[in-house]
Amino acid sequence: MRVATLPSRIDFAGHRIAGLRLADSRDVDQSNELSARLFGAARMRRLRAGGAFHYTHDHVPFGPVSFDRMSWGAHTALVPRAESLPGYYIVNLPIRGAARVRQDGHVQQLAQGAGGVFSPLRSFEIEAYEDFDHMVVRVDAAFLASAWQGISGQPLTAPLYFEPAIPDTPSLAASWMSIVTLGASVAKLPLGSAAREYAQNALAASVASVLLTQHPHNHRFLLDEQPQGAPAPRVVRLAEEFMLQRLREAVTVEAVSAACGVSRRSLFAAFQAHHGVGPMAWLRQRRLEAARALLEKPSREDLRVADVALELGFSHVGEFAAAYGRAFGESPSVTLRRNRR
Repeated sequence: MRVATLPSRIDFAGHRIAGLRLADSRDVDQSNELSARLFGAARMRRLRAGGAFHYTHDHVPFGPVSFDRMSWGAHTALVPRAESLPGYYIVNLPIRGAARVRQDGHVQQLAQGAGGVFSPLRSFEIEAYEDFDHMVVRVDAAFLASAWQGISGQPLTAPLYFEPAIPDTPSLAASWMSIVTLGASVAKLPLGSAAREYAQNALAASVASVLLTQHPHNHRFLLDEQPQGAPAPRVVRLAEEFMLQRLREAVTVEAVSAACGVSRRSLFAAFQAHHGVGPMAWLRQRRLEAARALLEKPSREDLRVADVALELGFSHVGEFAAAYGRAFGESPSVTLRRNRR
């Protein structure tokens, strides 16, 4: 039976992520049509008797990224009619059971704790064994190419291909769990709202950063060749210059990205890769540092903490004081008292 985008959820690693059910079918022929939402036009076939075929597909959209959970029931194979993934990458995170994916002659085994990353423009075929259940993080290829330019400072001059096997390292596993946790929070925001748009841009940037800086791929050497302390990518340098010239002005991420000639997502990805935080968090820290400099050398006897906070764009003095305390280990009033003439 076909299901027309009914509310559902993706259960993964203790998270319940609100989404939509795009497919729920016990008919293999009908599932060919339903699977097109993820794989494009495809050929799905049941390989052997045993197990009840039951194809389900739950979907959570996040702009250029989505979370998709699929289960198959019976031993099944699927091959896109284009014989490759149509314009996106998929990160396969198995939940239960086993499968294998063939890409350009390479066979990648999938099981819980052993996932894979699969690239477009390469042949693709998945064989799901009985009761295979998995979550997929789908990433738009054009977005990832743009993010690469933001992270590396240079355009993508050849297709980007990932090694199919996800490296078995605690740090990478933790990175993907952080992304799932962030996705669960973003999914609680109303679709189409400004908050959802902003949050899913940050999520997409985090996904791009993990893929491009932690996973093996054919352009990775360009990042690895950069020595420790290498200059920031051009987009980061432009953004830093733009924001530092406007420490005392209202600045939006839209204005910064427009000044740098990149999308907001690329800007986030570049800052996340180079600084470990987004551009607005970076700007906030620079403003706190500027505030500390003013408080350490007060320009007049009657200078107040509120004056400094407002001058540097902090409209709520209490929030400024809390952020200052976290950054420097003391309140702004203590800094000011210590440095009064």
